[in-house]
Amino acid sequence: MFPAGEGLPTPEDLAAVGSYLAASQSESTRRVYGRDMAAWRSWCSGRGLTALPADPLAVAAWLAHLADAGYAPRYIARRLAALNDAHRSAGHPAPGDTEGVRRTVAGIRRTAARTGYRPRQARPLDTATVRALVDELPDTLAGHRDRALILLGYALGLRASDLVWLRIEDLSPAGHGGLDVFLRFSKTDQEGAGDTLALAEGVREVTCPVRAVRAWTAALAVQGITSGPLFRSVGKGASPRIGMTALTTRSVDLILTRAAARAGVADEGLSPHSLRRGFATTAYAQGVPEKEISRTGRWKSLVVRSYDASSRWADPASGSLGL
Repeated sequence: MFPAGEGLPTPEDLAAVGSYLAASQSESTRRVYGRDMAAWRSWCSGRGLTALPADPLAVAAWLAHLADAGYAPRYIARRLAALNDAHRSAGHPAPGDTEGVRRTVAGIRRTAARTGYRPRQARPLDTATVRALVDELPDTLAGHRDRALILLGYALGLRASDLVWLRIEDLSPAGHGGLDVFLRFSKTDQEGAGDTLALAEGVREVTCPVRAVRAWTAALAVQGITSGPLFRSVGKGASPRIGMTALTTRSVDLILTRAAARAGVADEGLSPHSLRRGFATTAYAQGVPEKEISRTGRWKSLVVRSYDASSRWADPASGSLGL
């Protein structure tokens, strides 16, 4: 990653560099890339190949193997990205930059398009389904947490990673009876510029996202938790304790799946992204301007968003979903 120099910095200096290098990627990216590299090493081991640095021909063969096994082009591209990252970090040329690997990836994409491959997409949830999911949640600590998480994710079109990165101090009262929700960073904002979203009150008390979030933060406060991760684990038993660390994106998936099972909602195509897709689909059907949908969902490709951020309460998308 760095060119060789005449001497080495102190161990303390190297430790500082290492901490910032680790911070250059999100925890979820490091975890996924780690699994991708483990799969690559396993494949190489079974064939007596060197995993790092890799022979570009071997990399092309691996990608072709994945394509023949039915993996999606996007999945294959991510595995190559992990391999490229590992090589660059170790000071080696990225195999994905070679002509042979580039053409192999292009061929995989063209073949998938020609054979009619369509990526599997999360099923968008509508407001009636979201209501069903939270109506059946128990009046417990875990139930309050799950209700707040599901309603907040749907009302603001949040990703699972957005939800688990939220902190209690990112919520602040707004003059419209709602809440301002500050996203410190997200999948498309790795540098942490931040964005503030308007969470409007719902029309039904039991499915109002603002009331649900306030009920959960009140439960946190009872246990002396007034800062740090917003969504945390909840223990079992008569007097459950709330954990100190944030949930994982996998936990968000499990919460949604459990809620669906309890409510009798089909789980086919259901994932945390169903909340985000459902937000966009429902808001558009309700006539919310595409500009506002784009603002709330942070979809830069939908519309130009270069307008005054103070207008976010003019017509907030979260207030048009009928919750």
